Amino acid sequence: MPTPSHSPRPIDALWQYNMALLAQTMAMVDALQADAAPTFQYAQAVGPHVRHILEHYQALIAYLDSPARSSVDYDARGRDMLVQSQPESTRAKVRWVREQLGALAARPDLVLSTPLSTRLKTGEGGDTELTVPSTLGRELLFLSSHTVHHFALLGHYCKAAGVEMGADFGKAPATVAFERLAA
Repeated sequence: MPTPSHSPRPIDALWQYNMALLAQTMAMVDALQADAAPTFQYAQAVGPHVRHILEHYQALIAYLDSPARSSVDYDARGRDMLVQSQPESTRAKVRWVREQLGALAARPDLVLSTPLSTRLKTGEGGDTELTVPSTLGRELLFLSSHTVHHFALLGHYCKAAGVEMGADFGKAPATVAFERLAA
C-alpha cells in the first residue's frame, strides 16, 4: 500500500520562517558575546530590541495556548529586564519561544485562516484602544516583519560592536529576492 503524500501546509512556511528568525536572534546574541568590542553594552543597545521581539512572540503564544483569551494583546508585555540585560536569560527565552512555536506549528487545527483578534493601543498618546479581527497567517506575517524591522536596527548595533551579521540580516525577504535577481 503506498504511503500518502504529505505536502506541506501553506502555514508551515510561516512557522519555519519565524523559527529561522529566532535562530538568527540566537546567533546574533552568541556572536555579540563572543566577538563584540569590550566597550559594547548589551543591555543598552541590543537587549531592549530582542526583549521586545520575544515579547511579541509570547503574546501570540499566550493567545494560542489559552482558549479563554479574547485577543492577542501585543501591548500587555512583561518587559522582562533580565531578558533585556543578561544574554543567558535572552538565550533561554529564545529557546523557550522556539519550543513553543514548534509545538504550535505541529497542531493541525492551526491554519493560515484561523481567526483571531488583536488588541492594541494607538494614537499619539496611546490613549485609543482597538480590537481588530485578524488571522493566524496575518499575525505570523506581522511577527516576521516586525522582527526583520528590528534586525535592521540591530544590524547597526552589531556592526558598531565589531560583529558582522551578514549582508541579508535585517532585510525584508522581498528586498533579498530583488537584490539576488538584480545581481
